Amino acid sequence: MKKSAIGLLVVVLLAAVLVSGCDRIKRTVELPDLTKSTIENAKISLEKRGLNLVVEDSLFSDNIQLGLIAKQYPLALSDVYRGTDVKIWVSKGSDKVEIPALENASLNDVLRKLAEIGLYSNVEFVYSETIEKDNVISLDPAPGTKVDLDSYIEVKVSMGPEAQKTAVVPKATGMSKSSAKSKIEAAGLVPKFVYRVHTEYYEGTLYYQTPKKGSVVPVGSSVTVYIATVLD
Repeated sequence: MKKSAIGLLVVVLLAAVLVSGCDRIKRTVELPDLTKSTIENAKISLEKRGLNLVVEDSLFSDNIQLGLIAKQYPLALSDVYRGTDVKIWVSKGSDKVEIPALENASLNDVLRKLAEIGLYSNVEFVYSETIEKDNVISLDPAPGTKVDLDSYIEVKVSMGPEAQKTAVVPKATGMSKSSAKSKIEAAGLVPKFVYRVHTEYYEGTLYYQTPKKGSVVPVGSSVTVYIATVLD
């Protein structure tokens, strides 16, 4: 083959390569970053470049707001052919929720609000001198803490002030001082003994008590027993 023919062939091949390259450049576009965009804005951006938007799925994201695009494929800045399907994943928001401040709210309100944000409740009833009956005393974890969805929150609920415990006053007269002391203490009460001069009873007789036998009094109350003594 003559040199002129070879040269012509080389020129033709180079021209073909250039044309092919230019054609490829015309047929490819650089993919924009779609993350943090709305689906509508992403669709408009892709259509301008001759690309198709495909919503593939949704996923949780701590960084991307609910409803915005959290992930795309192919990745941003990739060169893709016009007509390519670009897949996106839409953010479902964070999979963690913040426990709200619900102290002193009614139990029903607390259960409803925790359920609304995807949390469960373990309820414990305890006595409280300061929180109204059936209102919430505390939450554990504490309000402001971020926890996983479907977590269990310990909820302490007031039963109101503890009912005062009572005792029945036993008989403490007509017996020895030691016996009276034992009976009174066994009932959860506090014995007190007072010596009084009394001529109608033998010395050392436990002749009177207050409160009287059978009285109902708060636990820890005093029972005073009078003991007869003689004149000095």
